[in-house]
Amino acid sequence: MKVVRTVLGDVPAEPWGPTNAHAHLVLGIEEQQSAAWNKAADRFREHKISLEDTLPELQSYGDAGGFCLVDVTEMGMGRDPEALVRASEETGVHVVMGTGIYHEPFHPDAIADLDDVAIAELLVKEVTEGVGDTGIRAGIIGEQGTYTGPMTDREAVVFRASAMAAVETGVAVTTHTYLGRNALDQIDVLTSQGLDPDRIVIGHLDDTEPDLDLIREIINRGAWAQFDDIGYEYYTEVLQVQMTTDVVRAGKLRQLAEEELTDQVILGSDFCRRRHLQAEGGPGLVHLVTGFRALAEAEGVPTEVLDQCMIDNAAAMLAIQ
Repeated sequence: MKVVRTVLGDVPAEPWGPTNAHAHLVLGIEEQQSAAWNKAADRFREHKISLEDTLPELQSYGDAGGFCLVDVTEMGMGRDPEALVRASEETGVHVVMGTGIYHEPFHPDAIADLDDVAIAELLVKEVTEGVGDTGIRAGIIGEQGTYTGPMTDREAVVFRASAMAAVETGVAVTTHTYLGRNALDQIDVLTSQGLDPDRIVIGHLDDTEPDLDLIREIINRGAWAQFDDIGYEYYTEVLQVQMTTDVVRAGKLRQLAEEELTDQVILGSDFCRRRHLQAEGGPGLVHLVTGFRALAEAEGVPTEVLDQCMIDNAAAMLAIQ
């Protein structure tokens, strides 16, 4: 029997339910010694949310049918395993925790001198034994990131380590791209270590208007293509771009469905900012399973396709191989 590793333990991968495959329940940029790190972190000060902020959001999501949420907050980004346990216990929503390292210069000081083998050992421990001495285990590796330019040498070290750890543990690797850049390079580095493409999730392919040629190539290579900025419809100062709209996202999803390519598409919301909170006037965690779903159906995306992306594909990706 295949299982999904949640913060409360392993659960059967079938039957499954609607899943937000990319979000953050607790997030806070931690101070580091690196001046470059702190300079970069200044752009992310709005990315500070606590469990008190997000518990009502997760409850609303669960009440509306949300079954699972994948929290991809990483080392050095305010990850809080105990908070995720409390969130799952109090709401009844399954929570999968990530282990990983964001793009450079957000690499924690603790891994600055580690090679790929040593980083892989750290990731494996967090999946098999737990984070620190908590005993709370990660169920996915990521979001492992690259940013605007080519993959840096240190990012490549982290990606190789992630692939090694995923091969050993059977969990998937989920990634952060900037507007889809470096997506194919990410696949190349991960598969170079023997990782099967169906253990790779390429993220943030819908920041701006999704590039269907790129998405087709990702799917052709056997990886998962993730629309995980659902609900973002504003100018983002961090990326310095105008995000696309959910209508455009739904239209691209409909086109992929018409091409029978949605069996490798996963959905999420990258819930991570105060402006995303319903209390702050944002769409909230619930939007994925309510507002977006209704909009997508109105735009011609079949109900069975949405179920495929949110339920079947998410379960297949999260199931430990």
